[in-house]
Amino acid sequence: MNGKVTTAELIRCSGVFAIGAGMLYIIIQLIHPSEQISSVNTNSWMLVAWLTMGMSLFSLIGLSGIYLRQVKEAGWLGLIGFFIFSLFWILSMAFSFVEAAVLPLITTSAPQYVEGVVGVFGGTASEADLGVLPILAPIAGVMYALGGLLFGISLFRAGVVPRSAAALLAFGAVVTFAAAIIPHPLDRILAVPMGLAFIWLGYRQVIDLLRGRHS
Repeated sequence: MNGKVTTAELIRCSGVFAIGAGMLYIIIQLIHPSEQISSVNTNSWMLVAWLTMGMSLFSLIGLSGIYLRQVKEAGWLGLIGFFIFSLFWILSMAFSFVEAAVLPLITTSAPQYVEGVVGVFGGTASEADLGVLPILAPIAGVMYALGGLLFGISLFRAGVVPRSAAALLAFGAVVTFAAAIIPHPLDRILAVPMGLAFIWLGYRQVIDLLRGRHS
């Protein structure tokens, strides 16, 4: 053993992060507290916020490894999809940090603002001045749907990972538009296909590389 970490080993490790991200994404939907100011100082709120930060970071690492494994085959479409999709997870990580570290500290001094922030993704209107957040939320939604769709299509065309897994990723991205007709919080079930896609892609990433099928 020469003690060196190979590129294949790093990519294989990224598959483990993708699996973790998918599992956390599904679990979070099951334990997420209601988006109300009364939830902000609870242990469940803090737990979900920190888990979401971790899940977002795992998603970035997992997606990076999946993309790097087939960077040539994915082409420009893969690059664009990866970039947009990654931006969404960066925004998710930042917003989750605010939920965990900032909002609980100002529930007493600025309750209307906190109520407005937690209601943004729950579809609750607020009279508080939330700055760019009400605009940023739908933009993040478009990043998730468009980035995931383009990235999934690029994976499907590249043919390095199972095409069924790539199709599930693309489907998991666009199915979120159904949230317009599914009441909240029942729309959380729409995250399940994406979570399963991450698990599937991460698993195949690990298994294929363990078998020596380096791309």
